[in-house]
Amino acid sequence: MSSTTPRNLNRISSIDERLLRQKRRTTASSYSLSYSVRSSAPAKAGHGCAGRGKGRTNTDCNGLVNSQRLELLAITNDTRKPVWRRRRRSKEEETGRAERQRVGAGAFTKLIEIAPARAIARALMVPARYLVDGLQSSSDERGNNKNDNNRNAQKENDRKEIVYVPDFEREIEIANAEMLRLSGYDVGEVPFVMQAVMYYRESLDAGVLRTSLAKTLKKYPILAGRLDLKDAREKGARLCNFGVPFRVVNETFERTGWKTIDDLPLDFASESRRFLDFAPWIDLMLGDAPAFTVKITNLPNNKGSVLGVCMSHAISDGQGFVEFLITWAEIAKGNEGHPLGDPIFDRNLLPIDDIPKTNKEINEMLMRENFVGAGSVDTLVNAVKAGRALAPDFLRFPAGNRTMIKIPRKNIENLKLASKASNENEALSAHAWLQLSKLSGLPIGADFQHVTVVSARGGSKGLPPMYFGNACIGVKTAALKVGDCGDDVAKARDLIKPGLRKMLKDRSKYLMLTESAFRAGVNAYDWDCLAFMAGEMCWCNNLVEIYKKLYELDFGTGTPELALPPELNDIVQINASRPTEPGMPAGENGVEMFVNMPPRVMERVNMKENISILAGDRY
Repeated sequence: MSSTTPRNLNRISSIDERLLRQKRRTTASSYSLSYSVRSSAPAKAGHGCAGRGKGRTNTDCNGLVNSQRLELLAITNDTRKPVWRRRRRSKEEETGRAERQRVGAGAFTKLIEIAPARAIARALMVPARYLVDGLQSSSDERGNNKNDNNRNAQKENDRKEIVYVPDFEREIEIANAEMLRLSGYDVGEVPFVMQAVMYYRESLDAGVLRTSLAKTLKKYPILAGRLDLKDAREKGARLCNFGVPFRVVNETFERTGWKTIDDLPLDFASESRRFLDFAPWIDLMLGDAPAFTVKITNLPNNKGSVLGVCMSHAISDGQGFVEFLITWAEIAKGNEGHPLGDPIFDRNLLPIDDIPKTNKEINEMLMRENFVGAGSVDTLVNAVKAGRALAPDFLRFPAGNRTMIKIPRKNIENLKLASKASNENEALSAHAWLQLSKLSGLPIGADFQHVTVVSARGGSKGLPPMYFGNACIGVKTAALKVGDCGDDVAKARDLIKPGLRKMLKDRSKYLMLTESAFRAGVNAYDWDCLAFMAGEMCWCNNLVEIYKKLYELDFGTGTPELALPPELNDIVQINASRPTEPGMPAGENGVEMFVNMPPRVMERVNMKENISILAGDRY
């Protein structure tokens, strides 16, 4: 660890920033910044914050250079790649870029900037610090509360400990901890928590998972930190190393009678919540709760284990979440990390150069792009009226509301022929929109938009695949109305396809517009937010390729036999079919389409004849 003290920290950072700028002017097209703690080993090329193409350079993970706790070791050049040179920005350009990098917040999270609002929220959350097994028990933000210790001492089958970043100072005061800056989009996602639950036939080795998690946290120190959203001009995650709660429970399942993983729930429901440890979302916003939690539930008589993990959506989106889990599993098996390299946290890689300086200019740009604003109060009212809950999962329909519809491979092929689609996603998107518009209960001619979620990672101009942050955005792919297509799925596909092409072509632009809206503190999108909250659109999130990766999570005792599809805010979520038998790959037998509309609509969706139609049996 560096001997740098707080008093000379700024001076050292200033020197290193000048050295870094000098190095950038001669660097090659691909270089990385490699960090280590208490280490003198040279950095490895290709790891760290890798660059992403002409006109983009990396900084030191959000401009934080050589702090008291993170030491910059090396900048490595890849001489095999062509050298490009970047025009040096003028002082005026650099000033403008700095203005654009200042992070605002979504309209809802602006309340966290107000000290009295934080105090009231914190007081309200005291009796509900953690939601565990459906029960509430108090805990401080570090998970070291005496009540927890007493409870664990009394119950040998329930062990909870904290996993820290190794070789790194523990439990640093928030005010003194390094901040990893978050984007405006990240901050806007702070009320949401991602969840994943995997069933393993062979019992997991908790010791291996604990040790490998600590090693993984060296690459992902943000997960052992806490959110800090108090400052209106700078929001991020403090690298305070408060640690990750790691809990191991040996269950008897006396109430449910579950004995093996074959008895466990087949989808997220109130019963499966017991496999997760997560804090109320208000606690996450206040910085009083961990960004990531782990719970291992061992079944009776060594009949398998359940791994349940939760991660704050403010830290990353689902793709970053899954890539982290892959990194953890690889390290558990003795490998160095993810095959694609180390995570990239640099928010300067986002397409921020075109974001205007002032909120007025941002609003004018959003209006030109036909982004429509929605008031926070109206948004919440529409959500609650539709049946969405505010707690424990923010703005989600109740657990168990959604329905899984299996679409076999042969039905998908028939659907592609009927819709004349060029790929599976086109066919499924058109099919989902057409059938759900009929089941929505809305009158003929009512708006029923089609929105698709797309990632801004990958490709020649996209973000790096290992970018760890929010980079998946919803884009309106068709402004459709109920009855537009009759019963013609090919016509629905024709109306949606241009939007799908435009979405892929302009995804970086849409990410820039979304980031701009969050920085300006407005709820504005190119799709109808109020209709989304009311469940009156076809918001379609195709997670087939990401979801398959959950079945690759081998921590040394084998891959999961079942991975519960993530329960998100999506109205339509498409996942790969689960393996038909142990050891078989996911996705061999088509897809599973999860429909999650208002409860009154789900009554129609769940009718036998409608399930058959949604499964594509008619094609």
